Amino acid sequence: MKALKKERSISRVQKPVQSGISWTNVTWNPWRGCTKVSKACKNCYIFRCYANKNIDAKIVAKQESQMNKPLGMSIGQKIFTCSMSDFFHKDADKWRDEAWEVIRKTPHHTYLILTKRPERIKDHLPTDWCKEKYGHVWLGVTVEDQKSVERIHILGDIPCSIRWVSFEPLIEAVYLTEDELKKIQWGIIGGESGKKAVVRKSELCWFDSLIFQLKGYGIPVFFKQFGSYYHYDGLKLKDWHGQNYCKNFPSRYKLREYPILNHGEKIINNLKGFKENE
Repeated sequence: MKALKKERSISRVQKPVQSGISWTNVTWNPWRGCTKVSKACKNCYIFRCYANKNIDAKIVAKQESQMNKPLGMSIGQKIFTCSMSDFFHKDADKWRDEAWEVIRKTPHHTYLILTKRPERIKDHLPTDWCKEKYGHVWLGVTVEDQKSVERIHILGDIPCSIRWVSFEPLIEAVYLTEDELKKIQWGIIGGESGKKAVVRKSELCWFDSLIFQLKGYGIPVFFKQFGSYYHYDGLKLKDWHGQNYCKNFPSRYKLREYPILNHGEKIINNLKGFKENE
């Protein structure tokens, strides 16, 4: 497969990152809570987080105080939408139009929407959905194993400025066809985080293979983390979610690339404030 030519440029971040999730600036949760639908959900951080707060994570509930949060941000941000839920969860159907209205009113933001329910996307888009009006919305799916690659095909049928895939937690090797690679413009790669007793290991060769496949097709790659296994064992790497590399982070995995933004700038190998810990 012929690699696409890339232009290198560095983004100027307008304000400090406000999220511990390394590939976004801020998170927005107009509702919270979710239910498990695939193998990727087994050790979901949402359930760990809400268990510590005595909240039933299986109950999807509107967060009234959060619904209009993006309206109060004048400077454009990358906003991971529903980091503590799934934007297309059926139990949020009654509030989703309200969230779409907020998104429509804030084209200066870039909304990163990730789902494990791509079959629900088409029927739950705004009635005026088109790339011209919603070019600031990036739609993504989680792919954790070979079986879940089918989500890419469903996503590929949706007109969208940027389609992306989060290969996290990667729990087995994933091999993509050229047809699947054509459908996506960005890939995030990461291992599973969680407690030592339950966390699943991602083999380094799985990471290497995906990086080779994506970059070989000219798709920007954001390598997020190795996962907790490599914190407890193996490489003894910190299971990090923030903006700094640990000292022994292998340089070949220092990939923090982004696709074309809605204003047309290409950002390749954008470190956006990342640095190695001294």
